[in-house]
Amino acid sequence: MRDIQILQQTIENQCPEIHKKRLSSLILATKTVLDGSDLTLTKIGRALDTDTTVKHAIKRIDRLLGNRNLHR
Repeated sequence: MRDIQILQQTIENQCPEIHKKRLSSLILATKTVLDGSDLTLTKIGRALDTDTTVKHAIKRIDRLLGNRNLHR
């Protein structure tokens, strides 16, 4: 999706100090939310397009949402 690429470039330019893995998780979560209709932690985790188990995908979203470095 072109809009996701634009968003990623904008975040990289505006927040150059953001950790690459954190940015990757944020972009993946954003794609999932845009493609889906539900906005709960577990629904986002279950819908993630990853090769991991559902448990690990939900945990990834939980860590992302609880990350204090994104709340600044």
